[in-house]
Amino acid sequence: MNTIHCSVLRWLFIFVVLVSAGGCVGSTVIQSGHPLIAREGATETAKVYFIRPDTGFYGVMDRPVSISLAGAELLTLAKGQYTLVQLAAGTSELRADSYTVDDHGYMTKVSSNMQISFSAGETHYLVFEMVPRPTPLFGGGGGFVFLPRRVSRDNALDAVQGQGFAPVGAAVAGPIAR
Repeated sequence: MNTIHCSVLRWLFIFVVLVSAGGCVGSTVIQSGHPLIAREGATETAKVYFIRPDTGFYGVMDRPVSISLAGAELLTLAKGQYTLVQLAAGTSELRADSYTVDDHGYMTKVSSNMQISFSAGETHYLVFEMVPRPTPLFGGGGGFVFLPRRVSRDNALDAVQGQGFAPVGAAVAGPIAR
C-alpha cells in the first residue's frame, strides 16, 4: 500500500511541475480590436515586427511580455516568437510589462516605457531584450526587465534565423526573410 501511495504522489508531483512550467511559457496573442491597428484600406500605416528572443529558462521571466501602445494592450509576446502588426503611423507611448523576481526573492511586476514613432509606408523591427534592473543601495530592485530596441532589417533577420524563432499571426504569411 505504501508503494502505491509513493507512486501516486510521485506522478502527481511530476504532473504539477509539468503543468506549471507549461503555463509559464504561453504564446503570442494580438488584441485585434486595439485602436492603433490599421483597418483595411487605411493608407497611413506602418508594418511593425515585434520580436522576443528565447533567453533560456528564467522562471517567471518566461511568461509572455504584455506590450501596450497608447495605454491599451496591443499584444502578449512569448519568448522565441515574433509577429507582424500593421499599425497606424504616428507617435505613441509603448509600455512593456513583465514579471521578475526581485532582490528579496519576491515575484513582482516590472515595466519599461518609451515614446515611439512609426512612419507611414515603412517597416519597423522591435526586439524586446531582457536586461538587468539596477539594484538600489538599500534594496527594492534586482531581477530583469524587457526593453524594446529598434534594430535594422538585417539584424532582425539574423536574430530570427539564428535562433529559429517561430513566426506568429501575420508574420507567418509575411516572415522576416531575405
